[in-house]
Amino acid sequence: MNEIIEKVKELSAVKSQIAKLTERKKELEAYFLERGNEDVADTKYKSHTYSDDQSQAAVTYTEAQSLEITAPNYLEGSLGENVFKDIFDQVVKREIKPKSKEIERMLIGIFTGDYIKSTPADVIAQLPCDEKAKAVLAKKLKGAKFETDRDNLMKIGGLSEADAGDYAYMYAESVVWQTLCRVAEMSGADKGAIIRSINLGVSVDSSTKIAVT
Repeated sequence: MNEIIEKVKELSAVKSQIAKLTERKKELEAYFLERGNEDVADTKYKSHTYSDDQSQAAVTYTEAQSLEITAPNYLEGSLGENVFKDIFDQVVKREIKPKSKEIERMLIGIFTGDYIKSTPADVIAQLPCDEKAKAVLAKKLKGAKFETDRDNLMKIGGLSEADAGDYAYMYAESVVWQTLCRVAEMSGADKGAIIRSINLGVSVDSSTKIAVT
């Protein structure tokens, strides 16, 4: 009987500890959400990691964007039925989503204004490095992962971290424009009309999260 009573008391104590830890966890998460938002503000980064050099403990703050097709008729009317079917998936309940990450990045980039009217080749040509490095970077840069492109610009092009970040951002924005140009050519639609249809036909929701290891 004493054993049962001890376990009852222990379980009650554990429950109380869990409640306190849960509350503390929420407080710490709120702290890192606020701190992370401040540390990535006005930068090209979407995430920031805080870690303890003496252990493997780390907290990573991440900002993410999710795309929702809210008015597909604008997009279909602008692009035409055939091209619309080529770049979007449709389900019976009329859920429209891009068929590729490339198209998703283009839609988000156009909607948020994160694009420049230049091609990736134009950005490569502007790089302050020799032609050999430019040729390698033309194959390495993808415009999909900012950190990867920035690191390649630093390692291959010899750029400073700040310059590499600027060019990686420009490259990603140029890929958005290049994709739009390709879609416009496929559909025969005016680029301005497509941009207007995207601004009317989609919405982009931004969210944040932290990961603890």
